[in-house]
Amino acid sequence: MNYLLYILSCLVLILIQTTVINYLPLFNGFYDLVTVVVIFLGLTRSLRESIPVILFAGFLMDNLYNGPFGTYLTVYLWLYACIRWCSVYFNVKSILFLAFIVPAGVLFENIIFLGSFAMFNSGFFHRSDIYIIVAEQMVWSMITGPVLIMLLNFLQSIWSKLFNMQVAGQKGQ
Repeated sequence: MNYLLYILSCLVLILIQTTVINYLPLFNGFYDLVTVVVIFLGLTRSLRESIPVILFAGFLMDNLYNGPFGTYLTVYLWLYACIRWCSVYFNVKSILFLAFIVPAGVLFENIIFLGSFAMFNSGFFHRSDIYIIVAEQMVWSMITGPVLIMLLNFLQSIWSKLFNMQVAGQKGQ
């Protein structure tokens, strides 16, 4: 049942990203919001719960955005693996950790994207606006990332309570 929550979260964030954020000048250098869901899954959920959602989100994003197919899927899987590895060594419940893990994930995603685009365009890294966009994305992710992760955590707790109440209600009948 948790799969439905995470898939709906991905769909809502993708909808917000493609309809609202892309058309507001204030959010010109905004980052990929699905990255926050992948980080949340890496910090809090098991491999069995996370991989189907990450595969769904990766395939959906690869189909929506114009780029080499499989880039988003690859980024999300590697990001998930890195987050799981980091969660062994760091206190993942800390707000300070969240303030830096989301920008680190966004930077990781940008490095993969820039590397894949640089393979097809030799003068790609000589453009100075790329570095400004990455810096803006890092700032936005530092501000909004922990808030979105706490929101996902809150939604998860509400979802669990609703689902457990429903299961308990069905057992009594």
